[in-house]
Amino acid sequence: MEIDPRKNGIHSLAEALRAFKKFHEDSKDVYALKDSILRTHHALETLFKHVLFQINPVLLVGDKIEIKKVVDGYSKWFKGETATPLDELWTVTLEGAIKRLQDLGLLKGLNESEHEDFLKAINELIYYRNKLQHLGLKADPDRIGRILGIAIPRAIEVLEKTYSHILQLLPSKLGFLPSIIFSPRPAAIMEDLCKTLPEARDTVDLLRYNYDSLIREAIQFFKGYTFNDQTLKLKIVDHGKVGAPPYMPNLIAEGFLNLNVDVHNCIGLRAEGKDFYRAEVRISQPTFKEDERFPNHGIAEGSLEFEAYIEVDKAKGSLVLPKAEEKIAVLRDLTVIIQVKLDYRADALMTDWHYDCVKLLQAKGKLNVNLTSVPKGYKSEEIEVVGRYQSNLNEENAPFRLHAFLEPDGSLKEGPLHLEWIVNATGDIEFI
Repeated sequence: MEIDPRKNGIHSLAEALRAFKKFHEDSKDVYALKDSILRTHHALETLFKHVLFQINPVLLVGDKIEIKKVVDGYSKWFKGETATPLDELWTVTLEGAIKRLQDLGLLKGLNESEHEDFLKAINELIYYRNKLQHLGLKADPDRIGRILGIAIPRAIEVLEKTYSHILQLLPSKLGFLPSIIFSPRPAAIMEDLCKTLPEARDTVDLLRYNYDSLIREAIQFFKGYTFNDQTLKLKIVDHGKVGAPPYMPNLIAEGFLNLNVDVHNCIGLRAEGKDFYRAEVRISQPTFKEDERFPNHGIAEGSLEFEAYIEVDKAKGSLVLPKAEEKIAVLRDLTVIIQVKLDYRADALMTDWHYDCVKLLQAKGKLNVNLTSVPKGYKSEEIEVVGRYQSNLNEENAPFRLHAFLEPDGSLKEGPLHLEWIVNATGDIEFI
């Protein structure tokens, strides 16, 4: 029984695509993901090495292999003891085969930026394959999807164009008569793939557009883009230190952010870890000037601050921007930092027991929102989509109600209190 190297590689690539399609349809099928990694690595290594083998089998051996071992390998091959002259010799790896083709000036089909992305994906594929081969694996499925989304479609294109390029070279150009010149021209890799797996083309397109091109387009779309006149309405409700902890304000956001964060029921936020929502309201000790005509009534001045840190697994649904729905869909790990500060002057009531802002007279402040997200398959240290939003606040777009109890010395108690604060702002979101 004998398996042709090219058919061997095509079969493994078809199985890799079959496994990935299965994983795409059921993201909990970790063994399908495992099979897609192992099969892809074997397929690409076999196919790239096959190109080198067709030019000259010696191009596959490692730099430190002695010529005598090569001669011995050929001797066994001529006697019919081995399938190829190199069966018992150490040959180059997937990465080594690609580099050798590159060093020979034969690697075709990629421009400079695509070449860098392709080699990076190949190196990551090798890393995860080695993890699986030798022990186990812990990895982000989106990251594996991106690696395969770059590696498989580009590898097919590179192999086909490299093969065609070599066929066009004259034997005199190469300096020897490679076996590829005398071999019948094989069908294109995609054509052979579809014979083995009819849905191969659709699965490659799925990888290309769902896990590669759309992500790249999203990164390019957001970089340097400004969304003008975006509205954001925040409803902040705080009761101080009352009831069961944690003692944090609730938040509802509507507009370009769509969030409903009840501190005791954080639906839709990151399920793991304790830091998916942190928020704090800071209320300054007000100064109070009593009206001589009306005891306990007068003018109060003070400040309110609100700061929140929110993590959401998927940006889609939580981040809403015009004509960007498709781009937002490929973003994950959305981090939102909201900072609000307001200095105010208000009609107020202050007794020995409590403080009550009756009517807001004047206010001045700022709303700042920082957005950070990562495209599917990337780590934060590799690339982030970062947006900045700012808006000015006043008594009309940031009204509040505040009632708090006082300590015996006249200072505000930490709780219970009641703050209901509406911020209704308009501003620009700038992505950097």
